Amino acid sequence: MDDRQPVVVAGVRTPQGREGGVYADVKSERLSVPLVNELLARTGIDPTDVDDVAWGCAKQVKEHSNNMGRIIALCSELGEGVPGRTIDRLCASSAQAVMDASNAVRAGQRDVVVAGGVEHMTRVERDCGVDAYDGIAAQYDARDLRMGQTAEEVAERHDISRERQDAYGARSQQRACEATEAGRFDEEVVPIDTGDGVIEEDEGLRPGTTAAKIAGLPPAFREDGSVTAANAAQVSDGAAAVMVTSRAYAEEHDLEVLAAVGAHEVVGVDPEVMGVGPVPAVRQLWERTGHDAEDYDLVELNEAFASQTLYCQDELGFDDEVFNVNGGAIAIGHPLGASGARLPVSLVHELRRRGGGLGLSTMCVGYGQGAAIEFRVE
Repeated sequence: MDDRQPVVVAGVRTPQGREGGVYADVKSERLSVPLVNELLARTGIDPTDVDDVAWGCAKQVKEHSNNMGRIIALCSELGEGVPGRTIDRLCASSAQAVMDASNAVRAGQRDVVVAGGVEHMTRVERDCGVDAYDGIAAQYDARDLRMGQTAEEVAERHDISRERQDAYGARSQQRACEATEAGRFDEEVVPIDTGDGVIEEDEGLRPGTTAAKIAGLPPAFREDGSVTAANAAQVSDGAAAVMVTSRAYAEEHDLEVLAAVGAHEVVGVDPEVMGVGPVPAVRQLWERTGHDAEDYDLVELNEAFASQTLYCQDELGFDDEVFNVNGGAIAIGHPLGASGARLPVSLVHELRRRGGGLGLSTMCVGYGQGAAIEFRVE
């Protein structure tokens, strides 16, 4: 057995809140700190054993601006002896936190790392866009790099119809609502006390959604477009986190190993079709591992938009029976800096519920990137 293999020994997330919804008056650290404390409670790890906090956050301005990783360490049961840092790879910020934690453990530099992320999209907005950079403006029309426009471009270039997108949007809601009703998210979700009540479920769920009901919604980004509020990820607030240790540490401290962290990959793509990022990311991962679509027992691909999700599923050949089985960001939400950790949390818990196997977490990333990570539940 590989003593330096990075493993996940706990993984949790908040219920996701809608923009302007239940978390509107709840600051980002109040979404994050309960997760860190829950990781410590579930594992029994002494806070002094934690080597670092790696925390993803895409919009590092306003209340996100003072190194969220360190703020969370200081505000949580970790305390002042645990350092923290904040990572920005846009939508894959917390995926990068998990990758970095895994790399540090694999290299023997760290034994225990808290890796996660948060985004409060209600309270925090950037004060400049990509068009503020002269080099970008010289190469692209900034309007074409807006996320909704890139989704429309994917749909147009790859002939992803409005009907398919609506059917997929309804599927996401139906699967997420069914999973919630069946209690399949209970193990991964940490209830959040807002001061006005305790939030236990994702706020964006819409029971009873069908393709027919959402077919009449107007396009959100182009007058003649196909991307709508119901076939795109919800703008959300939330956090997610995992505890990554070496296998040797887990065995020495009698910790239950939820999953081994496998190979991972990041790539760059044309930012005008940023949603295609999972395709080259996963294909490069397959070159590294020798795996293919049929090797995965479950796949979580972040549903930034139905158009890019369908394109990636088509191109990579993932069977519907293993693909986003409990819904995805269209229903659950997409708090940018948190989603890269939310996907592995949901993936690992569902793999364990099904008896184990090999899983894949993958996502597109703003301004033309893709990320992918494998996990194995024994």
